[in-house]
Amino acid sequence: MLRPTTVSTKLFRTINFEAMKKTMTRRNILSISCKAVLSMLLLSFISIGLMAQRYLDPKTLEAIKIKKIGFLTEQLNLTTAEAEKFWPLYNELDKKKTELENKKRQLEEVVTEPKPGLTAADYRKLAIELATTHVTEGKLIEEYNLKMLDILPAEKVVRIYASERKFRTTLMREFRKNQQDKKETENK
Repeated sequence: MLRPTTVSTKLFRTINFEAMKKTMTRRNILSISCKAVLSMLLLSFISIGLMAQRYLDPKTLEAIKIKKIGFLTEQLNLTTAEAEKFWPLYNELDKKKTELENKKRQLEEVVTEPKPGLTAADYRKLAIELATTHVTEGKLIEEYNLKMLDILPAEKVVRIYASERKFRTTLMREFRKNQQDKKETENK
């Protein structure tokens, strides 16, 4: 019987790394990395956006938006000239993403609250619509990524994504802390 380390060593030896190096150019690797990052961001945007829109009132959403603007401006260290070009573009992207998220939410509600009489063909159509909406959102992010590269240094564009993730993490921590504080106050 082969030990796991023996199997993994044999597998490692059979991989033709030279062939992989030839086929994987820097451009391909960068493209794959960008797609992976965009996919993760897309999922993060969707979950946070849907959660925020479903459960928060407009005043709270506006407060979060103001906080996010301040946070991103600080994290990106935008100059005045960069900020003047960046924020209208970012807000335009955010508006379009929100519209797509609303469309996805409506489609997903059909599944979570199914209506009697939906056929397999209806579910198939729904699945295709959901996938198309995800693809559209990915293309939108890709399009705006290129637009942002035209107005900001590439380093700052990359930092946008990390800063958004950091903001979401900070926001979730605050939310959890507020929920915990609320529970403690109610228990007293």
